[in-house]
Amino acid sequence: MLSVFTAHCGTRSGGNLFTDEDGYTSVATAVALLVSISLVFSVAAVEWTIARSADVQPVADACAMAGENTVAKYCTIAQVVDASVLSMGLTGMAVLGAGLVAAAIPGAQAVSIKTISMGRDILRARQRFAKSAASGLHKLEGALPFLIVANSASCVSSNSSNSVSLVGAAVPFPQESRSRFSSIETELDGDEVADRAERLRDATRRMEEAKARADEARRIAWQADCVDSPSCLCSRAASLAGLGVEEVPRVDTPEAWGFSFPINRSRAYYERRFMNEAPQGSDIESITDSRAREAFYEYALGEVYSAYCMHEADGHVSLYVPHLARNSNEMRDTWLYWDARWPCTEEEEVGRTLHSTWSCPGARGEDAGTDSVAAVEEGAVRECPECRMSVHDLGAVASISTSATNGYEHYWQIIVDVAPMYQSARNEQADAELEMQRIAEEGDRAFEEALSRLGAPRPRLCPPGAWGCVAVVRRSAGTAVPSELTDAFLSASELPAGVAVAAAALAPDNATKGNDVLSHFFDGVGGSSGGSALGGVAGLWGRLLVAYGNRFEGLRGEVDGYVGSMDGLFGGTVGSWLRGRIVWVLGSLGLEPADMRMRKPALVGTDQVLRKAGIEPTGKLRSMVQSLPSQGSALEVAHALGCWVWDERGGVGDVLAELPIPGTSVSVPLTLDLGDL
Repeated sequence: MLSVFTAHCGTRSGGNLFTDEDGYTSVATAVALLVSISLVFSVAAVEWTIARSADVQPVADACAMAGENTVAKYCTIAQVVDASVLSMGLTGMAVLGAGLVAAAIPGAQAVSIKTISMGRDILRARQRFAKSAASGLHKLEGALPFLIVANSASCVSSNSSNSVSLVGAAVPFPQESRSRFSSIETELDGDEVADRAERLRDATRRMEEAKARADEARRIAWQADCVDSPSCLCSRAASLAGLGVEEVPRVDTPEAWGFSFPINRSRAYYERRFMNEAPQGSDIESITDSRAREAFYEYALGEVYSAYCMHEADGHVSLYVPHLARNSNEMRDTWLYWDARWPCTEEEEVGRTLHSTWSCPGARGEDAGTDSVAAVEEGAVRECPECRMSVHDLGAVASISTSATNGYEHYWQIIVDVAPMYQSARNEQADAELEMQRIAEEGDRAFEEALSRLGAPRPRLCPPGAWGCVAVVRRSAGTAVPSELTDAFLSASELPAGVAVAAAALAPDNATKGNDVLSHFFDGVGGSSGGSALGGVAGLWGRLLVAYGNRFEGLRGEVDGYVGSMDGLFGGTVGSWLRGRIVWVLGSLGLEPADMRMRKPALVGTDQVLRKAGIEPTGKLRSMVQSLPSQGSALEVAHALGCWVWDERGGVGDVLAELPIPGTSVSVPLTLDLGDL
């Protein structure tokens, strides 16, 4: 440094101004120090200017992030609301489905009424909540541009200081809401399902009453056939005809018994009695009694062979158990009364006479063919005074056996009496079951149709700022370079004006792929619900709410578990079929999966945001930079940037919506602190 000055300065005797014989002079030293210090302070001033100029870009970045962070918080709110509405709809439909299934289960009518009422209450609560939530979200989206501008401008303002003045804000794109909440506001009342459930309960009651009558008739018939009280068909068949249980088995329970058992037993019994019948003495009276019994057994065998019991595939029963004549009067109505089977002789003086057998002592005349006991009463043939064969002998066989508790026909008559009762009741039961199946199919279709409304596309969230926020920040001119850097060695200078732009958009945070937000949300509202409700409705809602972000995996299992937890739902053909259908329909709904990852703002290129909004980036940015004022309020800055927002916070109250808790009478207010946004 000194050599430079020496080379260009004048000389004096013996040297120059900066050097002498001893080397550099004190003047040279002073000048060198002054120049060096000036350079140091100049570099410091330049570095300060560069640093302050660069500071405006981080502020612009923070401004864009602050604006988009408001959008991220709104999206979280909207997702929770959508999850609540959808899961409440699923819960209500699941409860309605359980009530519809219970309507087809005998003995579960009270449960069905209560469950259907609960399901409709849940759907009505869902509707109220959906309307209030949709209204709240609409209002919130209306206020969102202002909140974005206010939040971003506040960020810029907080970075200003006495030495550096900054002004700017973030502009959301789109600037107006383009969200669609039609699926949230979809009406879902379940009235058709409730109507089918009521009709199904009526049919089930008729079926249940008819089944009770049929079961009682079958029990009485079973007891007469298999239970000694004091005796039964089975015991009398063994005692009187020698039939063992291996030939005609005894049945232990009425559920395993059918009318074919006494029919087959009686066929074997009368066949054995007819084949083995023999007089118990040699006198004509014993022979006549035996012949009467033989005729009765033949008549009875023919009658019981006409009996039948057929069960149709649709549950109807064709049943015929013939009535056997019990006395002489009833015998006159049988074919045996008119059957010309009895031998006749032509007796002297008295004429044609009817006998019980050819060996009758009174049969002394010529053979006169055969005739019926009816002919005796009509006077066409004379009654034999020896054997006295008549309709009264035939009637006596049936009368004695029917009236005595040790008679086979006594227990047969019990079965005969209850058979029409069983057939009528069983066919009424079958008719009711067919009607139940028909109504159940209608209910299934109504359930599926109502549920299909839940399968509509999820709400299309496109609030202001959904595509991103573009921030423009200006540093005003006139900011002086610190005097301690310039006063002593440099002339005073000022920092020139500067502008920076930045953009931010929402990006999913993979670290939040689970459902922590919804789990914590349900914990909060569930703790206010005062406990569980009918059949674990609140618990079901909580599980379906959390499942919202898991593509509703296990939905079918959750619903099946809830429906199956109700008593008695495993009985009944119609109920089992309907249960399977309800669970299948719910599990096959094919709901559009929800991405529940948290959205966080991330810096992106301004071109990306503007082009998505359909705006040519270069011209738009130039316009925004040129129109940005050097000072003004947040709204003035936003308006200057072409974002016409107003303070619409007055349209959004502290309560965003009222959330009724399914299964309870509790409503939890969902409060919103705008300060957090």
